[in-house]
Amino acid sequence: MNKDISVLIADDNEMMCSLIRIMLEKNGFKNIIEVHDGTSAFNTIKARKIDLIIADWHMEGISGIELLQKVRADEKISGTPFIIVSVEGLDVSIDKAFQYGVDEFISKPFRMEVFMEKITKVMEKSS
Repeated sequence: MNKDISVLIADDNEMMCSLIRIMLEKNGFKNIIEVHDGTSAFNTIKARKIDLIIADWHMEGISGIELLQKVRADEKISGTPFIIVSVEGLDVSIDKAFQYGVDEFISKPFRMEVFMEKITKVMEKSS
């Protein structure tokens, strides 16, 4: 897997953003962008090429699921791999995320190994 890809982390919890960034950096990723709300995430995605989006389900303004819907509705960016991370581990929520076109769903709390396996799976599928 190419680790020079640009990864956007969108989470309103700055500590969670930092944790995800550290996990990615420990696994060789270098081009990581952090934002703390859905609106900033969407603006970033529209302004520059993003190869992978990792977004929290619950954020102020535009939620992760709404961000997913906006990305999938925009033909220029609709194919961008998208992972939702959430404490929302209910089957109904997971099913809803997949109906809207999420590539992977990761329930918090998670282990780094599981997190990285899911990123690898998503990125291999998209290439």
